[in-house]
Amino acid sequence: MKYILSVPMFALMLCCLAVILCVTLYILVARHPKLGVTLEKIFVGILFFTITGGSGITVMPFTKLHPKIFYNLETTPPTIIGQLAIYSAMILMLFPRLSKTTKKTVSLVIKWIAGDIFLGLFLLTMTLSGLWSQTPDMTFRAIFAMWGITLVSIYVGKVYSWVEIYGLLRWLSGLLALWVIVKRNPGGDGCWSGVLGHKNPFSFQMANTASLWILYAVKEPKYRSLSLFISLIALVALQKGCSGASRILTVVLISLWSYLAVLKKLPVKWAFVYFILFLVGSIGISILVLNNLEAIVVGGLKKDMTLTGRTEFWPLIIERINQNSPLFGYGMAGFWQSWRGLENPAYGIIVAKSGFVPPHSHNGFIDILCQLGWVGLLLFILSFFNNILRGIKYLVKESFPESGLPLYLLTFILMTNLTEGGIFAIGTYWCWYVVLSVKLSLDRTAKDNQH
Repeated sequence: MKYILSVPMFALMLCCLAVILCVTLYILVARHPKLGVTLEKIFVGILFFTITGGSGITVMPFTKLHPKIFYNLETTPPTIIGQLAIYSAMILMLFPRLSKTTKKTVSLVIKWIAGDIFLGLFLLTMTLSGLWSQTPDMTFRAIFAMWGITLVSIYVGKVYSWVEIYGLLRWLSGLLALWVIVKRNPGGDGCWSGVLGHKNPFSFQMANTASLWILYAVKEPKYRSLSLFISLIALVALQKGCSGASRILTVVLISLWSYLAVLKKLPVKWAFVYFILFLVGSIGISILVLNNLEAIVVGGLKKDMTLTGRTEFWPLIIERINQNSPLFGYGMAGFWQSWRGLENPAYGIIVAKSGFVPPHSHNGFIDILCQLGWVGLLLFILSFFNNILRGIKYLVKESFPESGLPLYLLTFILMTNLTEGGIFAIGTYWCWYVVLSVKLSLDRTAKDNQH
């Protein structure tokens, strides 16, 4: 492929074909609105699949489509230009539809921020973080990429219903499971990592897949065989992923649906209290199993990187932040910079017993602390609790199970970011959080019940 592109004639022919394709699809979308809807879902699906989890798909061509290349030091200018051209072409082809669906954008943003002011302030802090970053060029490029996926997420939250979002979630997770059939990617220890490059995020996604498709098997008997087939693949892949935390997560997510069905019948204030207790209980059980019950952990769950191992360097990270940039952190993508050597803000953070040098915090909330300090972390936590409350109100008033999706997503995001990162990164954890925040702000039921 590189050889073909290096030949001017072939490169010119490919460019001409691409232009013809874009113009043709533009005309078809303008004439056939349903085609625009379908094409849009395909494009959104490609982007969200590319950035799955906290790090994204690790196989071609998705590695070239991932927005993180904008602040990757090894990225060449042609790659950046090519990605900009691809995403610009997608927008161009959808322009006839976007010209209609993006109307009243200003009022939408106002409603969203009014419903989740803490997330609005969080985004403002993120946008300004390049001003105090030690590497402002890199930080501003990371902010640009982050705003790119945030705008797409805002759009999805505005245009798509919860039924459509559930379908998108289900099929993206299903594709990950089906891909395992042809690409298991076992490591040296035999544990699968699939197309995600590491066994832990892979196993978390398999837990998500299993819970979503088991629910669909119950909800739609017509497609029960397909749902159970995909669930089975996900559960086998989960087992082969060798992640103890993901097995606990699977139990939590599957049991959550039944728990939400009970909460739906309660008054809002009691449903809120019992949901918080569910989260606290789930976290407590996870810590208990992963950290104390050695017979279960080693014999049954095959614990890899233990919670105890993480707690050895978490205090070092927090201490480093408190010493140098406690309020606003080091700016987005400004802390873990091993390429800077002695000037790396994270230099010297190492597990003394094993000599392990963490490449990131292995905790999404500590990653926020590194980048945006205590101010950013506090704003996000307040936003998170605000969305739990709004999610409870939506659950109580709307039809189940779609009304449980906001709380399901919040639980999944929370549980996966306790021992891994991604909640504040170019990935779907952030995207789904923005989507649910926007939808809950625009939903009249959730809004009216706040008074």
